Amino acid sequence: MTPMPIAEAAPRFDGLDSPHLIATVTYERPEAERPSHDTMENIAHWLVTQARRNPSFTRIIDELGWRLLATGIPLLRMSLHGGTLHPQFLGATYVWWRTTARTQKIMIAHELVDLTPYAQNPVRRVREGGEIMRRHLDAADVKLDFPILQELKTRGATDYFAFPVPSPFGFGVYMMGFVTDKPGGFNERETADLMAVTERLVVIADMNSQKNIAENVLSAYLGPRTGPRVLSGQIRRGGGQEISAVIWSSDLRGFTLLSDQLPGERVIEILNEIFDLQAKAISAHGGEILKFVGDGLLAIFPVANTEDATRAAGDALAAAREALAALAARVAPKCEPTLNVIVALHYGTVIYGNIGSADRLDFTVIGPAVNLVSRVEAVAKSRDLPLVVSDDFARVYGQPLPSLGMHQLRGLEQPHELFAPTMTGT
Repeated sequence: MTPMPIAEAAPRFDGLDSPHLIATVTYERPEAERPSHDTMENIAHWLVTQARRNPSFTRIIDELGWRLLATGIPLLRMSLHGGTLHPQFLGATYVWWRTTARTQKIMIAHELVDLTPYAQNPVRRVREGGEIMRRHLDAADVKLDFPILQELKTRGATDYFAFPVPSPFGFGVYMMGFVTDKPGGFNERETADLMAVTERLVVIADMNSQKNIAENVLSAYLGPRTGPRVLSGQIRRGGGQEISAVIWSSDLRGFTLLSDQLPGERVIEILNEIFDLQAKAISAHGGEILKFVGDGLLAIFPVANTEDATRAAGDALAAAREALAALAARVAPKCEPTLNVIVALHYGTVIYGNIGSADRLDFTVIGPAVNLVSRVEAVAKSRDLPLVVSDDFARVYGQPLPSLGMHQLRGLEQPHELFAPTMTGT
């Protein structure tokens, strides 16, 4: 049976249009690669063989949609909702539409739960409440109790079928949803086939969830470069490599007074805000935060080769200026003390790898260059300057910078010339 054509307008996600819904992947399969004929037996075999070897769950969902359509099931839309472990997102949704020929991976921010009451949230009602939802959208007395149902009916849908599927490996409960535009909706055989296929699909969904959670957690705690290194096997203590990098060390002035005067919850809020302003600038210019130490942070801008050092220095300086400008523009309540951030930059060679005890490791950088940048930061504090860089940084940066003269840095034999770049130019 050929499904009825409907308008090709790009759908919103479940009737919602919110900044808390972020499409991270969009895939459109070439028309020549969409199957024209398939069977449920073939799909079941594919799900336990080739599909499990596909690294992209978005493409698995996409292929499944086209395969089910090729069996004669008149699908209009298919979706899978699952939870995740991520500091920004509570879950992910994969949505396939026949009419747009696209499949999207949509990340759901934690804040959306606070904005959508449980009674109006079909995903929560299915995943948490265990409801099986069936709405015959072409019925005269249909109950359009969710925004998604109103949108689907407008797009010509006739039947909405969603049900919970427990994870076989302990990753909670998934919600699987199917929509058709066939007059009269799905028949009993079609709903039975769709439920049977889903039982096999969630095994792959669990594999995908496990992979995503590992990547999310490691990236959140170790960074987007370091996290994948650990996940790929660089976990043995003592394992590391010598790299060149611009090293960033920053610290918050006035933190002791802040922590004495304000409640702990507010102190954490302020620290998160200040760290976030720095992190955005560092990430935007190619750097990576390695660790937060109290009210300070350590980051690097890796250098691939000698010729790349000037670029990295320029990126680090641009990030520092951007972060300091954002921090200066921050408006704090009158009852709170003024806060200033000090940034020090240095260029040198560090050991990048696993350091720690046998069962508690830290993937970070160590070496004389790390010690030197901390000494540069101390000078910036003593001179009440927001940004100070070392002579090695100035050398690879390659442009004139205002000099602070020679300084004997604590614990170092040779004096170093330090520089104080302006906030708007060299």
